[in-house]
Amino acid sequence: MTTLFPQPCPQLPGFQSLLVKGAYHASAPFHLALSHATLHPDDKIILLTPNRGLVKDSLVELNEEWLDQNSGHGRVNAAARQVEIYYPPTLAHLRLLLSMFHEYHDTLHDQKTTLDVAPSLLILHETSSYFDAPSSEAT
Repeated sequence: MTTLFPQPCPQLPGFQSLLVKGAYHASAPFHLALSHATLHPDDKIILLTPNRGLVKDSLVELNEEWLDQNSGHGRVNAAARQVEIYYPPTLAHLRLLLSMFHEYHDTLHDQKTTLDVAPSLLILHETSSYFDAPSSEAT
């Protein structure tokens, strides 16, 4: 089952859409992606988050033992290869990226946005930050 925590832990019930609201640990979106990838070894998972530096700093600060011991090894490494992470910095970039994703059907529009298969899980991480700061971008 899919989870937000390292194993062993409580499992999430089956879902088609999931909203996690409130405080959660920095590695939660990664555990969600990795646990889903482990259950669905032929699927693609996409994680979209606005700030690469903040994600990295949060993971370093968390210093999670499970990630330190398991990342890069065996099953976790195989699951990680199924996860693609993108860092659209603004709402305009997020909208553009989402509008450009497409499956490959004899047309390669852009190497980064042409997907071999449609993702079975799309994680939108920290999307509220797109709306927190004042923005001068066009809508």
